[in-house]
Amino acid sequence: MDRYYKHSGKFSPLGVVLGLLAGTVVSVPLAFAYNYGIFSIPEARLRVLCTLAYGALVGAASGVAMCWGKVRSKAVAGLISFGASLFALYLSWAVWILHLVYPSFWVFNPLRAALHPRRMWKFILAVSSKGTWSFNSGPPTSGFSLWVVWGSEAALLLGFGVLVAVALVKRRAFCERCEQWCSQSQKLYFAPVLSADQFKARLEAEDLASLQTLAPGDPKKPHFRVDLHSCADCHTLNTLSLVQNFALDRDETILMGLAPCVRCSRKRLLTTSFRMNAQNCRTVL
Repeated sequence: MDRYYKHSGKFSPLGVVLGLLAGTVVSVPLAFAYNYGIFSIPEARLRVLCTLAYGALVGAASGVAMCWGKVRSKAVAGLISFGASLFALYLSWAVWILHLVYPSFWVFNPLRAALHPRRMWKFILAVSSKGTWSFNSGPPTSGFSLWVVWGSEAALLLGFGVLVAVALVKRRAFCERCEQWCSQSQKLYFAPVLSADQFKARLEAEDLASLQTLAPGDPKKPHFRVDLHSCADCHTLNTLSLVQNFALDRDETILMGLAPCVRCSRKRLLTTSFRMNAQNCRTVL
């Protein structure tokens, strides 16, 4: 048996349908909100956040629905979320075009444009030659530069949609015996008295009894966190993940654009979904 848990790759038609349906349904109201954001926010860099949020929310809806539908394949999750995100991108273009035609309206029937892809393409080509917005009050961005912006927008939206959905599907182990996700979980915090490599080596060697001798950690300070996930019914599938949380030094804080006095930290995943038997799981607890 593999020491690290991996999804079986199985999926059901219901999970595929739910993933596509959730992503497309959520895209409709989000497309109007996204359109309002990119038109209302003057700062170009802030508009990028709208794109990231739009893609992430569509991916989250698709990912949650696929979890309900018991999808255990990262490839299927990525494909379904890509399809849902692609629909969201197309719908956002339809809403954007209609708002350019009717600038005094923010809500309308997007099918008026979405059902006519050739007309949309001709409109986009016409806009690309003239442009509709500019950077720093300069001339309108058009031509190749505008296509680069549009391409980057599409890549961000599609990429974040896929990443979020796949992350949701793979974040928990699935018990094939009981046909359910491992819902029972517990977090344990340990003081960083060992190096990251030493802590990881002990876990992988299943030297779990020695962990009981370690001092407990403070979640608000640098620490190691052990995440335990178990099947709530049979308790035969138990996985463990190790996360290191440590403070940023002064140079890293300044590099991130934060004041040196700001207390911040970052996390590093050291081990994910390491399999344990029930006896070892009780030892850790």
